[in-house]
Amino acid sequence: MKSKAAFIAAASVAVMLVLCVFQYDDASLLASRIAGKPIVMIDPGHGGIDGGAESRDGTCEKDINLRISVFLKKELEKKGIAAAMTRTEDRGLYEREDEGTIRSLKTVDMRQRRSMIDSSGCDLAVSVHLNSFTQDETVRGAQVFYGGGGKKAVAGKSRRAAEHLQRALNAGINQGNEKHAMEKNDVLLLRDPVRPTVIVECGFLSNPEEAEKLKTRAYQKEVADILADSISGYICKKAVKDCKIRDSEKNTQR
Repeated sequence: MKSKAAFIAAASVAVMLVLCVFQYDDASLLASRIAGKPIVMIDPGHGGIDGGAESRDGTCEKDINLRISVFLKKELEKKGIAAAMTRTEDRGLYEREDEGTIRSLKTVDMRQRRSMIDSSGCDLAVSVHLNSFTQDETVRGAQVFYGGGGKKAVAGKSRRAAEHLQRALNAGINQGNEKHAMEKNDVLLLRDPVRPTVIVECGFLSNPEEAEKLKTRAYQKEVADILADSISGYICKKAVKDCKIRDSEKNTQR
């Protein structure tokens, strides 16, 4: 009887693992979730036919978003936080052979991003973007947005995370131009989110001076470092296991 019970238990675990593998696009997220490791989903905004905002010289938002996101992923992993990205190259999240208007393909893209975030089981999703306000090129600075709808617990976590990241950005790169985290419910990622989600607008491409900084690897890494530090400071306090303990254990093993 014991062997039969053990077999049934093992089979149940195997089935659960298979289901989880299909649920998560990145298999490493499954291992991280089982280990109780905090998970952050990074969403580099735009990509492919959707370039996003542009600077005066035609620099596309999508490329800078991706570079900041790659830096962010590396820094989070150094801190003992599992990180995955919705895209890792210059493409939209639709099949290459798909046809349709830019609007329809963008809708498919956004739904896929939302699906990846919802199914990841992440503790926080961070969508990286750049802003533009051509009516006034003096407007500058990084700002964080969150959704206020859906389950109160998720909305509350999104708001607190946004406020935490905003304080760090104000102290790091917004000196003299401090901004407030704002609620925004008119975009799909922030509409009744299943997982705590924020959108970080890392600066304005319409501001010539800020656009020049955003195009440099040094500034991209500076923004990513600020985000990584603030995400770690916020999320590790709420994780099943302490991030710093895991990180120190990892360093000891080297």
